[in-house]
Amino acid sequence: MNKTEFIKVRCTLEEKQRIKSKAESAGRKFSDYCREILLNGEVVAVPKMTDNEREAIAILQHTGRFYGQISNLIKVKDERWVLITKNLSLCAKEAFKRFYDPHFRVDDEIYKVLNMRRDDRKM
Repeated sequence: MNKTEFIKVRCTLEEKQRIKSKAESAGRKFSDYCREILLNGEVVAVPKMTDNEREAIAILQHTGRFYGQISNLIKVKDERWVLITKNLSLCAKEAFKRFYDPHFRVDDEIYKVLNMRRDDRKM
């Protein structure tokens, strides 16, 4: 939805800073926070991602990139797509374990298969 209309609200600098601080604490953009407060009277806070969640998402994103290559293997009837898909699903399974269990450590072999380093979790 294209947002083209503006609502101006007068406030003090201190009030604006307090609102911005609350928006940041809720994990929202300033305008999204203000709009949600005005429409709903409350804002549901989005918790910050933990390192294990970042790592899991980076692995899942990386596995997703490989699926485009698999479709090309299927098109040219290359049978390796079956084994590659199986390996990617195992990688995704490991990532989900990491996402839900902060004590679970993803095996180095997963990083090797995906051609990733442990510090490749920038989002």
